[in-house]
Amino acid sequence: MMSQVGFAPGDAKHFTATTKVTRFVVIRDIGGDVVWEGPGASPTGDPADPAAPSRWGGDFSPLAVPGRYKVRTDTGLESAPFTIAADVFDEPRRLVQRVFYYQRAFTAIAPAHAEGPWVHATDAARAPPGVRGGWHDAGDYSLYNMTTVSSLYWLLEAHRDFAPGDDAANLPESGNGVPDLLDEARHGLEWLLSVQTADGGVRNSTCLTTYGAYGANPPEAGSAYVHGEVGTLATARAVGIFGAAAPIYRLVDAAFADRLVAAALRGWQFLEGRPDEHSDGPTCGAYRQDGDVRAGRATRMFAAAGLLVATGDTRFDRAFAASFVEIDEEPSPYRFSAYAALLYRRAAAADPARVAAIDARLATVAREIVTAAGRHPYGWTGRYVWGSLAIGFERAGLLIAVCLTQAPAVPTACRVARSSLDYAFGHNSLGFAYVSGLPGVTTGRRHAFHHWLATLDATPFLFPGAVAGGPNARPEPADGSRPLARPRAVWGYWGDPAMPRSASTPLDGRYTDNDSWSTNEVAIAWQAPAFYNLAFAAWAARQAPQRAAK
Repeated sequence: MMSQVGFAPGDAKHFTATTKVTRFVVIRDIGGDVVWEGPGASPTGDPADPAAPSRWGGDFSPLAVPGRYKVRTDTGLESAPFTIAADVFDEPRRLVQRVFYYQRAFTAIAPAHAEGPWVHATDAARAPPGVRGGWHDAGDYSLYNMTTVSSLYWLLEAHRDFAPGDDAANLPESGNGVPDLLDEARHGLEWLLSVQTADGGVRNSTCLTTYGAYGANPPEAGSAYVHGEVGTLATARAVGIFGAAAPIYRLVDAAFADRLVAAALRGWQFLEGRPDEHSDGPTCGAYRQDGDVRAGRATRMFAAAGLLVATGDTRFDRAFAASFVEIDEEPSPYRFSAYAALLYRRAAAADPARVAAIDARLATVAREIVTAAGRHPYGWTGRYVWGSLAIGFERAGLLIAVCLTQAPAVPTACRVARSSLDYAFGHNSLGFAYVSGLPGVTTGRRHAFHHWLATLDATPFLFPGAVAGGPNARPEPADGSRPLARPRAVWGYWGDPAMPRSASTPLDGRYTDNDSWSTNEVAIAWQAPAFYNLAFAAWAARQAPQRAAK
């Protein structure tokens, strides 16, 4: 098992196998010429761990000659083809970003930009008055503040750190002189602006409360979207991301940047009037954190950090300190303290002593992630829960941030971070690429839980670049198989005849490529940290000195 996408010439390159490997060779995909030979590696992982039993493998990191290859072991096992090239991550990065286009709400997905059969009419007539922009959160149609803001965080971080400047991703805005990444992020920001109320508060969602049968929900028809409630949690998240975005957009659209700062300051006034409130609303109750004091403080940290970045006003430095909670073990849509800390340290007016303390804590968290990944036979940074791949990418994102800012503190941070992409691209127990439609991939994701795709029922079913939720220890509530459902049978976490599994299936294999939303729903919260990781990989492929051809 190994990445089916491949590696940059200077990357670490590993594979694993289920049987002992004494020797292996790397051969050209066409012609079969041997270009590398090496010894097998000692087993990795804990043989007593049913989630991730031991694996053998090999290392061919010195191979740097661009080309298309396979690995063949002395036991006769042969890998899927893979590529070594400096631009190997460019097209995956483009495709993962483009998923946000397919997820756009209140707009048509047009043939000119769909690059395939994945089109639908606009659902704008179903939106509440004045609501525009945004992305369908996942396989459903609702829009949520929490996942929109966390997704925007990673998209904007990718711009800050790696500046992918592509203006030709075939979006409606392509060719306008603004990087397509910023055009796409603006779509999310416009929704947040549209759901800010006159008093500065921000609604937590724009959502659907009812659906028809799975496979019978065209975007342009059905019940109307409804407003979610205004709350301090949603407002604080929006304030933080408005502030974080403003300096970026000031370079391409000063008027829009001014709108963001004004909206952030109105939201801050709303928060100041409710200092002890940590409110969220019950409408479309996904992601609710109502009454969660820690979440309330962490999101206020994030709000203060964003405004400190945008304005340099030291009152927001004091506000950050007043709301401070310790940085969690990983960034997450549910845990904004790491986002807040990483954003704070970007502010020119940040307190140097506080930045040093944050850096020390981030380095500690990074070392914990590195240690945990070292115990996993595939070096993976995730956990076996709903959205396991996204957790791996979020943790890897923290490792990348530490690598970029304080590499000597955790010298293996960037190398371990890259393992999350390798895992998602096939270096896992199923030898399965968890991202759809990537060039060169031979065994990968083809399906997903997704209402409008199920209704469209196109071939291929799934647009390219969609990141799966990943292996999950157990099904989420109501994720079951309904073979007699109409207009289409539904296969859930258990009972999929194409990928049969049971409670005895090792956790790393608990994924099924069907309608199971416990393992393979499309979600923007999966896409954004994956994009950040790909932006890093594409950038690093061009930064690292390339090894001499052998």
